Amino acid sequence: MKMFDYKGYSEEKLLELCDDAKANRGKADWLYWPSEVYSFGRHYRKYAFYPSSLPLHIYSEHGVGNPKIAPHELENNAEAIFVFCEEKCSEYKKISKKPCYVTVPPMILYRRRKNITQNKDAKGTIAFPSHSTPEIDSNFDIKKYIDDLKSLPQDMQPVCVCLHMHDINKGQHKIFLENNIPVYTAGNAFDVRYGRRFYNILKNFKYSCSNLIGSYVYYSVEMGIPFSLFGVECDYYNNSDPNIPLGEYEYKDSDLHKAGVRVFKGINKEINKEQIEFTKKFTCPKGAVSRYKLSFILWSAYLKNGNLLKDSFRVLKKKLKHKL
Repeated sequence: MKMFDYKGYSEEKLLELCDDAKANRGKADWLYWPSEVYSFGRHYRKYAFYPSSLPLHIYSEHGVGNPKIAPHELENNAEAIFVFCEEKCSEYKKISKKPCYVTVPPMILYRRRKNITQNKDAKGTIAFPSHSTPEIDSNFDIKKYIDDLKSLPQDMQPVCVCLHMHDINKGQHKIFLENNIPVYTAGNAFDVRYGRRFYNILKNFKYSCSNLIGSYVYYSVEMGIPFSLFGVECDYYNNSDPNIPLGEYEYKDSDLHKAGVRVFKGINKEINKEQIEFTKKFTCPKGAVSRYKLSFILWSAYLKNGNLLKDSFRVLKKKLKHKL
């Protein structure tokens, strides 16, 4: 097995990993993107003894650590929805008749099922700069952020960054490479290999950090990797996403962000009890359904809405096309 060299990926590999045309979306039709993105669909299916070829007739939130309900999580025709904390589930049930269930985030289900752990010789720090989307800009002084990363203590070096596909597609990786910061990526968010790629990067680092509280905080701490909220802050500007107000997005006013700042601000080389409690709400949520209950929910939704003959024919057709 090739040793992890902390030298990052070439620009060619970064672009290839993020290329929509080269993304492997698996065997099944995608009905609802939040249930599939970041390889969620693959891990829901594996965990719930559900065939990789059948579509998911359930909705899911797609980020970890957000107790607020987004409009798209209400405005869909899925049979049910999965959320990652008890608080959000309770609020959802107050405003919707759609069945709502709490589940452990599927990336974490994958890590636990595969028993992926931090490498014993892990070193350095992996940074996750706040990322943009096609509709939302993340604005911060990248050069200053690079200087901040380089100022981390020697025992937290080398420092590398893991960039989101949207930022690589916008060319943000170039400034990091030009300033001798190695760049990694888990690749296209719509590729079923995303989770495996993500953990194959994360497990090699002793520490993680970001200038924003995001899903990587929960994935890091749940795996036993200390996280630091560190570096120049970002500002978000929403150009066209209908799920949040247009213009400057005041995420810093949210209770979750304020709590995250209080718990993780500064350099952290160990995980304390307060940080464990902060993340456990989402990584070990109360009321999470069992593996068999999750399986029952997926199969019940499929039997009510799916068409086994149609789906079987579609998979066969895809296999024949691939052979040709």
